[in-house]
Amino acid sequence: MNIELLPFGTEALIFSKVYYSVLVKRLESLEIEKYFSILLFIGKYKGCTQKQICDGLFIDKATMVKIIDYLSDIQYIERKTNPNNRREHNIFLTELGSERIKKVKEAFEDVDNFIFEGMSQEDRTKCIEKMRTMSERLKELPQNALCFNYKKSNKLK
Repeated sequence: MNIELLPFGTEALIFSKVYYSVLVKRLESLEIEKYFSILLFIGKYKGCTQKQICDGLFIDKATMVKIIDYLSDIQYIERKTNPNNRREHNIFLTELGSERIKKVKEAFEDVDNFIFEGMSQEDRTKCIEKMRTMSERLKELPQNALCFNYKKSNKLK
């Protein structure tokens, strides 16, 4: 049977949904739902503003406030008011968040190793670099703001 490829964007969306559903399953014991990328972002920059997270991960401000509230309630992150700009909050991992992020990184690494099995490190790097290049090129085109909601499907629960 010859399967016709779907447009790249559709294939990328399907890949993203499957990838994240695997991560959500692996990390369900951490109670972070689908917010592991936000924790990684905060951890990578050793703290950042809500705006930086929104811009870096393409998340709208209203959704980000709810996510930050949730992660703060479960004590994975803490907000600190910027003394130079009281309207700006800096977000940091708590001790608990720093511990949990180790499991998040491990899950990403395990899934990445699985999907890249048989590829050299050079090929893995090239693949990711090409995806970044394509993302940057797409930013040159007019676009609408979109928000993807990764909820658990009833059939996957």
